[in-house]
Amino acid sequence: MKVCGIDEAGRGAVIGPMVVAGVLIEQSRTSDLIEIGVKDSKKLTPGTRAELSKLIRDIAEAVEIVVLDALTIDSSTRRKRAGGLNELEARIFAKIINRLKPDAAYIDLPSTKYSEFRALIEDRLTHKCSLILEHKADEKYPVVSAASIVAKNERDRLIEELKLKLGDFGSGYPSDSKTRRFLMELIRSREMDNPHIRSSWRTLAKIAQRKLDEFING
Repeated sequence: MKVCGIDEAGRGAVIGPMVVAGVLIEQSRTSDLIEIGVKDSKKLTPGTRAELSKLIRDIAEAVEIVVLDALTIDSSTRRKRAGGLNELEARIFAKIINRLKPDAAYIDLPSTKYSEFRALIEDRLTHKCSLILEHKADEKYPVVSAASIVAKNERDRLIEELKLKLGDFGSGYPSDSKTRRFLMELIRSREMDNPHIRSSWRTLAKIAQRKLDEFING
């Protein structure tokens, strides 16, 4: 029986891409993933993720990676009158399943609307298989942890490449103070027209309002 795990990295970031990865293995080889130390990617250092990503590829029958840049993500939002990020992600999940053709697909559920999100995937499947969608699946199923590691490692690599172009903007997540300072500088210098920044994210509006308040009250 072949199973695949699917997970993403960078969904909530304001700078840089979102990366979705799918890992296909024989179910009997799940123990091999545990042996090499596969677990939720957030609990691993970048160096460990890089090392494990190579080992996962050796164990896996196939690995699929889809990179979604900031412009693609922006164009998918409801503010752009599109289907929203859930619809975009469900479409990519279905695309990966159709390519890998597993008997069962384990997915880290990004939405609180289980039935709606499941239907979004099923409507786009040409390959039928068992679907297991759970919150925190990357902590429960090694094959999803493996996908999480591959996705995060690929995003780590792309972010380092992006820093060579933009400078050190931190992790690219709104919670990162270095990322917020970087965005504030861009707003100050009026250089926000950048294809690597998700201009539809509310983070930018909040930072811009803060700068306006500082100007008015300063």
